[in-house]
Amino acid sequence: MGRPPIMKIFYRWLLVGLAVVLLQADEKEEKLHYTVTLLKIPCVDVTMVNKTVEQNQMRLDFSAKTKNIFDYFFAIDNQYNTWYNSQTFQMTKYVSTINQPNTDYSFELSWNPETGKYSTSKQSFDRPEGSHNIFSLLMRARQLPWKKIDTLWWPVEHEGKPYRGRYLWVDSTEMSVGSEEISADHYRLDLKSADGKTMELLEVSDVFSWGIVLDGCVRQLWIEQNGDRRILRAEVSVRGLTLTAELKSD
Repeated sequence: MGRPPIMKIFYRWLLVGLAVVLLQADEKEEKLHYTVTLLKIPCVDVTMVNKTVEQNQMRLDFSAKTKNIFDYFFAIDNQYNTWYNSQTFQMTKYVSTINQPNTDYSFELSWNPETGKYSTSKQSFDRPEGSHNIFSLLMRARQLPWKKIDTLWWPVEHEGKPYRGRYLWVDSTEMSVGSEEISADHYRLDLKSADGKTMELLEVSDVFSWGIVLDGCVRQLWIEQNGDRRILRAEVSVRGLTLTAELKSD
């Protein structure tokens, strides 16, 4: 005997409901906006969009655009797109579109799990499986509590150069975001050159990718302890100057 008509209708609606839930889960995205200041002057707007693209695969879109007087002296409008494994945080694909005064280009790098290599349209090179880039390394800190990441080193691929990165927990503190008081963990992020093949993938690096690995650069993050574990604040100090990015309140 077949299902009674009422059961057939219920079964169909159940399948439709399940499909809708799965589609919504795949399309779920988080968008965060930041203002970057230099000498307390707003200079760059940053947007981070993180979303699921398929099972265990995430995509982080990071954009940076100058504002105010800085748009006249060194205008940038740069996009950085990272695909990464949500379990290992390995960078599986990276695409950047750079538009700044000294260079203008698009760049793409992809991981081939069969060969264990990263490839551009012209070159390929070995890197350890599980290699992050800067952006997937940021997402690792957002997903895990400080006790699970403190002092641990991870391989990092950065524009054809091998690095290793680690987080050092500094303290826990209260931070203000708009009218909200939020508990946050404060980290220092270390990036060190590592053994491995170095490739010249780009003639000119963009300003962010160049500055983030400079010798003597001090990188700090304040990450929400609970809930969505958002990056509330980030600071990069290099050559006597400090850039501070702060999360905008909703």
